[in-house]
Amino acid sequence: MSIMQSEQIPNKPSIMIYSYPHPGCENKLRELQAGMEEEGVPYALLTAENNNVVVLAYQGAQVSPLGVGVGIGPAGMCIHYHKLPENQPLFVLEGEGTARAWRRFGYNAARLVKGLPFKENTKEETAVAADQMSQLYASVREIVLKVLQESAQGHGGVNTWSKTP
Repeated sequence: MSIMQSEQIPNKPSIMIYSYPHPGCENKLRELQAGMEEEGVPYALLTAENNNVVVLAYQGAQVSPLGVGVGIGPAGMCIHYHKLPENQPLFVLEGEGTARAWRRFGYNAARLVKGLPFKENTKEETAVAADQMSQLYASVREIVLKVLQESAQGHGGVNTWSKTP
């Protein structure tokens, strides 16, 4: 990962936010920073040339004097802690997300520094996630049933094994 040369990593204690420029990035940053500010924890923002949010957050955590990094990209957001392995981030938001989720990421990054309990998803967000999982389950079920029906009808090239004397 490389950061823009004009930007320097600050020496003061702060959460490192590495963001990859993309449409909607300003909105994500505004909400994330607001959550951190409401918790009273400073942050520093650097522009990244890599859009892998897990890598960005991990590298941010490694250089942050507070040990916490946040990665922001077009495909999501991530919070990482310097004592965790790179492939095991603390929080990952896949997809666009919502203003409420972005702010909660700011709260939770700050709360990690302060040693406070994390803010959880709201009941509404949990219900939306459950509905999305239900829709995914229904889609997978339809595909499996279709494959089984085609197999039973001799379509689809499924080999059947039988013992021959």
